[in-house]
Amino acid sequence: MKAASISIDGMILYYYDLFPERVESYGKVQRITSKKGTFALKETHMGPEEMNWFLHCMERLHELKYDHVVPITPTKYGDPYVVVNNRYYYVTKWHEHDSRNQFAYEDFIIDELGKLHANTVKAQSFSEEVVNDSYAGLLRRFEHRQLEMERFTEVAERQTYISPFELRYLSQFHKMMRIAEEAKHRVTEWYNGCAEHQRYRSVLCHGRPFRGHVVQDQLGEGNFINFERAILDTPVRDLAYFFRTAAQYPEWSEHNAMQWLNRYESHLPLLMEEKALLASYLKFPEPVFSTIQLYQGSPDTSQLDLVRKLDRKLNVMRALDRFTDHFLQEAIPEQQD
Repeated sequence: MKAASISIDGMILYYYDLFPERVESYGKVQRITSKKGTFALKETHMGPEEMNWFLHCMERLHELKYDHVVPITPTKYGDPYVVVNNRYYYVTKWHEHDSRNQFAYEDFIIDELGKLHANTVKAQSFSEEVVNDSYAGLLRRFEHRQLEMERFTEVAERQTYISPFELRYLSQFHKMMRIAEEAKHRVTEWYNGCAEHQRYRSVLCHGRPFRGHVVQDQLGEGNFINFERAILDTPVRDLAYFFRTAAQYPEWSEHNAMQWLNRYESHLPLLMEEKALLASYLKFPEPVFSTIQLYQGSPDTSQLDLVRKLDRKLNVMRALDRFTDHFLQEAIPEQQD
């Protein structure tokens, strides 16, 4: 297996005239050290249509002169990728990544999301059918999650012996259901706002804007990597992912979160219905739901580790709930105006 991997790498690197002095593996990424410099060789799971969309997004960023993204290195024939055994591979310059350093990751990400979204925002022709489908789909997702959490509760309560994880979960169940209902209420607010104003905006979303997808160049400037999940969608998609992830780091505080949201809105102010949609995503106890799935699928994991993970997720849920109430309260005067 190893020999086959080396053969494939060698075949791909031929198209770049790269002769590796050292090859290090980081999952689907190979770090290639050569006399020409250090490069990242990335294997993707994208199909032809996804690769074409990815390349279109990269070209669009180039047209916008958006320069905080690591560009693709073309082959010696000018192609953006190489196909081997129906798998797509592409090369970029290698940049070191260490999320423990002092780089202000969240400041960078939220600023760049604001710029990216502001430069690609498009008011879509209002389609009642599209908004209805989105509304119904999001409600179904939330209600399915609630149902699974309720089933887990019923099973746990019938146990002769309730595990420490289940006991901790049950102590917070009613609070989680209350927050879930609030989240669904905010989805309805978003839907009513779209219908009333007959509007809906889409932007080019990065898809997964978090520290792991930011690297620094030699000048210390931040750059996004991995636009493979880029998509045209509401700006809330990126913002919800950003805040959910940021809430897990020590730098999180409600004050900092408000500062980040204000920085974003200095580039692209959110509509009232978009704030309601953001609130719905942040309020719903999705992190806790994912922990239940982990508990059910990891019978060998220690109870102590599981309880610690659950406590971290509960802390994230509470932090996002407080932050959401804060920015919604600040938005009320705007709505009245």
